[in-house]
Amino acid sequence: MMDVERSRYSVHPDSSGSGLRHSRRETALLIATTGNGYPKKSPSMPNFHEKPFKNPNVSEPVLAANGFPVGREYVAENFGVQSLTDGDASLSVIEMYGDEVESRRPELEEGRDEDAESDEVDLHTSAIPPSSTIVPNSEYFDRYGFKKQSNVITEQDYDEWWKDYSQYSVRRKHKWKILMEKSGLPMDNDSPNRFPSRSEKLKRYVRKGIPAEWRGNAWWYFARGQEKLNKNKGIYDKLLSKMDELLKAKTRLLPDLDIIERDLNRTFPDNIHFQKETFQTDDPPMIKSLRRVLVAFSLYNPKIGYCQSMNFLAGLLLLFMDEERAFWMLVIITSRYLPGVHNVNLEGVNVDQGVLMLCIKEYLPEIWHHIMPPNPSKNYSLNNGTSLLSSNDFLYKLPPITLCTASWFMSCFVGVLPIEGTLRIWDCLFYEESHFLFKISLAIFKLCEPELIKLKPPKNGIGKNNILGQRGSQISNGENEMEVFQIVQAFPKQLINPNELFDRVIFKRRFSLNKLDQDEVDRCRKYVSSQRLKYKHYSEIMGTGHRNNSNNNNNNSNGIGIVSSSSKPTDGDKMAGDIINDALSSEVYGFKKGLGGVHWNNSIKAKVRQMRKKKG
Repeated sequence: MMDVERSRYSVHPDSSGSGLRHSRRETALLIATTGNGYPKKSPSMPNFHEKPFKNPNVSEPVLAANGFPVGREYVAENFGVQSLTDGDASLSVIEMYGDEVESRRPELEEGRDEDAESDEVDLHTSAIPPSSTIVPNSEYFDRYGFKKQSNVITEQDYDEWWKDYSQYSVRRKHKWKILMEKSGLPMDNDSPNRFPSRSEKLKRYVRKGIPAEWRGNAWWYFARGQEKLNKNKGIYDKLLSKMDELLKAKTRLLPDLDIIERDLNRTFPDNIHFQKETFQTDDPPMIKSLRRVLVAFSLYNPKIGYCQSMNFLAGLLLLFMDEERAFWMLVIITSRYLPGVHNVNLEGVNVDQGVLMLCIKEYLPEIWHHIMPPNPSKNYSLNNGTSLLSSNDFLYKLPPITLCTASWFMSCFVGVLPIEGTLRIWDCLFYEESHFLFKISLAIFKLCEPELIKLKPPKNGIGKNNILGQRGSQISNGENEMEVFQIVQAFPKQLINPNELFDRVIFKRRFSLNKLDQDEVDRCRKYVSSQRLKYKHYSEIMGTGHRNNSNNNNNNSNGIGIVSSSSKPTDGDKMAGDIINDALSSEVYGFKKGLGGVHWNNSIKAKVRQMRKKKG
């Protein structure tokens, strides 16, 4: 599981012992032969196309004086491995490693449904041409520069999957092109900057995957990044200038810089763009860009500063867009899509995990008793069997499984799923807003359901005449929690094919979890936040401060209050729990109850009508 601990209090200098590297911003590409320098840009942006731009600005790649991209340069090593240099800034990841698939599919016949359920491609009409750019050892990396092999996926598994998925990608891109043409939108040399207006059809297209070459522009468009940039023109450059001044002065006004430096080389160590070759004396361009984006963000939003997992968010953005856009997308993610999640106290994580637990209880009741066993021994009860906390006590003391799922939200599933699945989730996140993170989390639990149901049901552990039950029951519940944790943590890493997640759950209207929308999530967030604040307030009034919860927070550096199965309640805690329970038990969250099965019934009715027509 990706490390998402808050790391503000454990500062480590770089291994060289020299402390921080005070390098200035790099020029975007190469210096022209005339000696004129280009404006400072991101040297790392792996644009997906080499093409001239009229009026280049700070959000576009810098071009040579003749208006065309500067050619790539490689540094050769004794072993023949080619390395990315600043000159490769204008190249796309797909161009670097060969876009293994290029659509040569003829135009679809007029009148044919261009978004049929089947996405199979006729191999006779879609060829895979040889790669135009050959990079030694590129067969070990995917088109984004990540290693194909992982701890749970072999290179052979990847190649077998990619053989089919590449054809799927060809067909999807062809359908996207038809959609763009019908919408009257220009392609701009296969790099569109505008996309069709929102519709159910476009949502279906986004869920089936945005073409890799278009992702950077699509994310920027759907997240309304240009609006943000237009309101803050010149801010990023000012932040970089301020960073340079502080580094030159060698002041300690950048408290997060040491932590950022430590995490730079931990960011995507299996991605070739972030790797430093043995013969290189300086950081790779991508690492330099990542440093600037993270430091600039810590200056822009000191309330957050820097939190682990942000390096992965910024790193993935830099694979698809330039520095300035990546910076503003990071601002948008942390403010709009994940509000409060990366704040110092991580309360936003607690709130979102409470929302997720409420959603599991509502939409996946079959597995809820594995997530939160009924009346477990850690929920203290009085002799009359009354729980000290309300029925939604998991909102205040989160179940242990949230130690796993918290990283799903903090990193937006980076490192949780194989990269293609993560990118498909990001496609939907920027189009559908943050509720999709909850929906995809429920989908993962839904696919885990068969494995979870196989587990033995946890024991109650609460006796009529005792408070904590028997020790054996506590161990049984602990073992159950561990088994659930292991299943939920390991399962997503095996989902090499994102279509398995989407086709089996997300596109199935009969699953009630697909009713979840942004309004519901926003309402649920307000409820959970309010309940947690009231619980904290009532605890302080009672003078207990609920020591068990505070101790758990101290013992969990990620700031998530996890229930304790070992701490014993005092008499004061029991009395306080009774009062708090009375105050909060009546405030139960209610999910919107729509007309269940309407879409499903309409589908059946349509099929019946078709059958009647055939008979007639």
